[in-house]
Amino acid sequence: MPPSFVVRRKRSRSPPRGFDSARRTRTRPVPETERAGEDGKSAPALLPDDMLLEVFKRLPPPRDVVRCAAVCRRWRRLVAGAGAACLPAPPHHFGFFLNYGPSPLPPFVPTAGVALGVGSLPVPPACGAVLADSRGRRLLLRELGPASARELRLLVCSPLEKTHVRVPSLYTAGHRVACSVLVPGEGSAFRVVVVLFGADPNHFEVLVYSSASSCWEAATGPVNREVVVRRGPSVVIGDVVYKLQVEDKYIMVVEAVKMKLSAVPLPNTGTKLYDGNHWIGKTADGRLCFFAMREQLTLVKWVLEAPGMWAEQQHVNLRASMHPALVGDLAQMKLSAKMSDQLRGCKLVSFAAFCEATGTLFFVMADWVVALDRTTGRLQRLWRNADVSRPLGDVYPCEMLQWPPVLKDLGEAHDHKAGGVC
Repeated sequence: MPPSFVVRRKRSRSPPRGFDSARRTRTRPVPETERAGEDGKSAPALLPDDMLLEVFKRLPPPRDVVRCAAVCRRWRRLVAGAGAACLPAPPHHFGFFLNYGPSPLPPFVPTAGVALGVGSLPVPPACGAVLADSRGRRLLLRELGPASARELRLLVCSPLEKTHVRVPSLYTAGHRVACSVLVPGEGSAFRVVVVLFGADPNHFEVLVYSSASSCWEAATGPVNREVVVRRGPSVVIGDVVYKLQVEDKYIMVVEAVKMKLSAVPLPNTGTKLYDGNHWIGKTADGRLCFFAMREQLTLVKWVLEAPGMWAEQQHVNLRASMHPALVGDLAQMKLSAKMSDQLRGCKLVSFAAFCEATGTLFFVMADWVVALDRTTGRLQRLWRNADVSRPLGDVYPCEMLQWPPVLKDLGEAHDHKAGGVC
């Protein structure tokens, strides 16, 4: 019987004639030169700068432009360079936080396409926390719970860096918390200023927590007038905290270093002041200013030139600042800062925040959060509250201090190499 043998045939690298490509089960690998060009660069890197800018111009502002700026060094230079004048103006804020929503922690509303949050805070869901202050891209939150009536438990967190510091709790039984204010320092340092008012005898306590020493310092003294603790905005200028006592015709002044308490009377506004139609802020050169809204949506500003001396500034007509392309149907809506005008079908306008880093004023207009850009003098609506059962109050903006932002500012999980992908 002849011996058996096996014939091995050499396979051809090219498919035979009549080969049905639809029957292939594997995708042919694309050579690197076809995917990235002959010089090994990626396809976007082959585009010249002017063509990339034309692409960026057609992206929805500001979300995708913000993210493009964080892709690589080349794209970052393009977005920030002189040729980027054709691009939309960079946003001043990532968005804002609210004491609002079914969540036990304050939700974040993104206005620049960047999702931030405080979900990593070690707060029991059954307790939750509310915002007490916001400044320098940090938040000061008060933790709630069964012990919140007798204890003040505060947390300082950075939503961008996803870090937090729990401040030692304060025993506050028998006292009223007049303010809890965050005072930023150099780098990651900060202070927290708390003012308490006693009931009997009538006295105050100024407490200052320093992140450098990790402890509280306290000073006490008598109160020479009847004080009613009210909710109101605060401003920090240097080491001095200013807290507006709504409806009480004065601004409380707390010196964080000397730990003293005093007051500044309000300017003669010529209009009735009530909750929501006046606010405080600071000028670019670090002076205290006071805002009020008169009828017909006229914004009036005063600057504190000297102790007790207010200088009235040029008025701003908010109605004239409404461009339909930026505020939509708000431009045609009946709006008023006078609460009684709601009976005549007007939608209420009230102050919501003042951003100290950018000088931006935020308003609530007919359930819309609206920002007034001091550089352009234009109003722009940012977000609408669709839940009528939860009315909007103050907002807490998160500034975009660096433009273009870097990856860590955007909270991205991935990181690019030094040269990026371009």
